[in-house]
Formats: sequence, structure tokens, C-alpha cells
Amino acid sequence: MSAWRGAAFFSLTFSACAGSGFPDVIDATHIATSFGAPEIERIRDAGSTRLPMQGPWRGESDGVAAPGELLLIEGGGFGRQPTISIGGRATAIAARTDGGGILVRVPTGAPVGEVEISVSQAKGRARKTFRLRRLAVVVHDDSVRFLEVARDGAKLLPASLALDGASLVRLSHDGSAAFVLQSRAARGDQIVALDLGAAGGPRVSMERPLSHRATALAAAEDAPVFVAVGEGKLTLFDAAYAPRPAPYPATALPKEFAGARAFELSPDGKVLAALVPEGNRLVVADVSQPPSIKFVTAVDLLPAERLPLVTDLAFSSDGETLWVVSGDNAATMPSVQPTRLTAVRLLVDGTNTTGGARARITEKLISVWRTQTVPGASAPLRLAIARGQPLASGTTIRMPPEKAAVFVTALADALFKLGELDLSTAAGAKAALKLWHPPAPGMMVRADINGGGGPLFTTPQIMAAVDLTPDAQLVVATSVRVSPAPATDSVVLDFGVTVSPIWGTPEPLFLSFGPLRGSSSLKPPFRLGEVKIQP
Repeated sequence: MSAWRGAAFFSLTFSACAGSGFPDVIDATHIATSFGAPEIERIRDAGSTRLPMQGPWRGESDGVAAPGELLLIEGGGFGRQPTISIGGRATAIAARTDGGGILVRVPTGAPVGEVEISVSQAKGRARKTFRLRRLAVVVHDDSVRFLEVARDGAKLLPASLALDGASLVRLSHDGSAAFVLQSRAARGDQIVALDLGAAGGPRVSMERPLSHRATALAAAEDAPVFVAVGEGKLTLFDAAYAPRPAPYPATALPKEFAGARAFELSPDGKVLAALVPEGNRLVVADVSQPPSIKFVTAVDLLPAERLPLVTDLAFSSDGETLWVVSGDNAATMPSVQPTRLTAVRLLVDGTNTTGGARARITEKLISVWRTQTVPGASAPLRLAIARGQPLASGTTIRMPPEKAAVFVTALADALFKLGELDLSTAAGAKAALKLWHPPAPGMMVRADINGGGGPLFTTPQIMAAVDLTPDAQLVVATSVRVSPAPATDSVVLDFGVTVSPIWGTPEPLFLSFGPLRGSSSLKPPFRLGEVKIQP
């Protein structure tokens, strides 16, 4: 290298390093063996940036980190292959930096608050605390709001993002990004990626137009994959770098998916499942070789029933079981049906859907395992599955299907009559208020496949989309509260979330985001926004 080139290279490297304030990434083989115990001088968060193999990179810090975000651990004596633990959870080393630093990502399931971070090697262990947080992302009414959630409650953050037509949201497998469906009447639909680890709060990191309209999103829990579905087509995205996902070409859905809703991806991103209300069928496709889609099978979930009863579905975290909730809805009234929970076994080559790259899905290995009535439950809307068997201590362990904790939002059957009312009129407002008597139309249900569980709590709000913190200590549901307007013949509609611990005697709390714009969502099928919690 000439003197001029060397000077130019040094100047460029120094400028990039000085601009970001973070040391260069270096080849790990150049790390020297440690001759003493490790010492941690400081820890800095660095956002969700993409790291180079070597050289300068640009991070950003605001003193707090969330799942999927980078942490730079600086100090000495770390050695060649230290073990890194964040809140008791081991995490892999993402890179080594000049000066002996270590870059890691906050793992999924990490605790929040002041969390201990440790670096261990043969000569000893070093410890230091750093503040971690977990966000819940709420989409509704052309905006995206954020909550900071912990095991005992949630706090609404002041920052929000205005996105016209924002309707659905899913999170990346590592929690570093959110994917929002933005429906724009004149310009078509698009996916907006939000960088959740950005300094100062989440921000838009990418906008990608879709070649078709979309009505559903689904994301894999353990793989960098998500899909947008609509107009008989599917677009699959590679989210290896979650803040900037890359789409495959759109592909036509198999004809068997006509009329399907409530799409979900298996945790490994290889299986697409959806519900077809007509005939109460589960349809399954193989999407392991994008962009192609191969129909696998259709399963009759409730063979003895003729009414369209299936409502929502979700995969277990191990991918071996698919849970479906069914019951009363606007299409079944005035008939009264019990709320049922169905467990479907999905096996691949005798193992499960994470059985490896060569695993082949076979029809005979997808079957209904058990259907059980949920005692005391009203009409179901949405469901969420705990990521592990929840314990009061805040720990979770892998659970067999018969021990799975399923949480369902439900509402009183009478509220389906809201679809017949015009809430902008005095008569409609008066009729709506009558439907709220007694004043507990909303219900959170905890159920299992053995017929256990039942109502966890009731609320004066209608609750719809629901999610749980990874430790299964807190449940969050999008909600609408209806109350009479003072001195007028009208009603006040407030949108927000209902949050509640699930242990002891749950005391749900409604956090209002403000007035609901219009009343169209307060009608069946009650699309009252979306909420997703970082893993």
C-alpha cells in the first residue's frame, strides 16, 4: 500500500470510528490469550445496526437496550472464547472489537430492569449491570404506539408514529424490528419496518411496496421470515437483517386457501397454516422453498358442525402443536355454541416442524388431537399461547401440549348486535349502552386442552388482539371502552390496552390512548388493533 493510500485508509477509518464512537470490528483470531481474570469497564448499547466482517461500523446509544439490540462490553482479560450471560441467559458473541471489546445481542426472553451481564473465562468472571427493557407495539387508527412492559405492569411511552392506514403488526424473531402493514387506498399496500432498537425510540427503517393488497401478516417465532397475504397472493420476506427485510416475488396461494383467514407461520417459518370458516377447516402449506408454495393438506376441525365457528389459531413455541379456538360469532347468531379449544398435531417425518432442512411434510402426520369445551367462556375473538409453562416465579419451562396455557379474549354474545347499530345517532348510542349491562362485556379466558381453566377476569371493555410477556406474567390486549357522553345522547369511545398480571387475583388496568376515530371497528369481527410484545 502506498503512503498516500495508507494515509487515506487511516483517515477514512478514523473518521468512521470517530463519527460512531465505537471501535472497529476485528478478526477474532487476533485476540490474545488472557493471563488474568476478566474486568468489565463499561457496557454500551449500540442499536440494531448491521455489523461488518471487519472494520468500522456505526452504532448509536441511548443507555437502554431491548431484545435483538447490540451491546458492546468493554474491558480487558476477556480471552479468546469467553462465555457471555445476560440476565442468566447465555448469548453468542456477534463480533470482537479493537481494544478487546465484545459485541453481543440481547437474547430473547431476557429479563428487564437492571440486569446483570457477566463475562466468564477460565481465570474468573466479571459482572456489571445494564438496563434492559421490553416493548409492546400497538397498531390502530393510523398510528403506532409503544408500551414498556414488565412482569407487574406496563407504561405508555410518549413517542408514537403516524402511519396512515396502519392496521397490522408482527415482530421479527429476535425482537429487533416490527413489521407494519400500511394499507393506502390510492397508492397500494406496503410493509413498513420499524427499528425498535433505535436510539431515542423506534423509528421507520424501511418502506417496501407490495405488488398486491394484503389483509394478513404472519411471522415465524424462531426464523427470520414473515409473510403478507391478500388477494389470493403471498409475499414472503427474508428478515435476516430485520430492520431492512427483503421480499421474494409474490406467489399465488393454493386454491384450497380460498376464503382463509387468521394465517400463521410455524416457528421455523416452513409451514403456513390458516383457517377456512366454511367447513371449519385448517389448511396447511409448505413454504420452506420460497417463493414457491406447496399445498399439503386440509383438516376438518369440527366434523359434526355446519356453522362457521373457527375464529383464531396459533402455533406452540416448539412447532409441534397448532391451537384453534372456535365458538359464537356474528355469522352463527342466534344459535348459541360453546367455546372450544382444538389441538392439532403437526409432525414432519416422524419428528416435528423443526426437523431439519430435508424434512418433508406428510398429510397423514397432521391430525386433530383433541377438542375440548372451555368452561364459562363467552364468544371468542383472539388467542395467544404462553411460550413456556408459566410459573408464578416468573420462570417458564418447555411444556407438553396437555399443559399448554392458552389465553383467549372473549365477549358477551349480545355485543354482536353492535353490527346493526349506527352509533352516530342518539338511538344507536342508547341501544349500544344497553348492551353493556351488566357492565362486564369483555372476558379474558385461560384454558387448556384438558378442559381446565375458565374466565381469568372480566372487564367493561371489549378486548381483542392479545399477547403475553415471555415470562407469562403479564397479558396485554387491545381494548375499546364505551361510556355515555356527558349531557348528550351519544357515546364516548376510547381506544387503549388492558394490561393485567395473570397470577394471584388479576386486577386489569385500562390504559387509554385517546378517542377512537369512528365506530366501524366496534362491529364484528372487532378488528380492534394489534399488539405484539418483544420476545
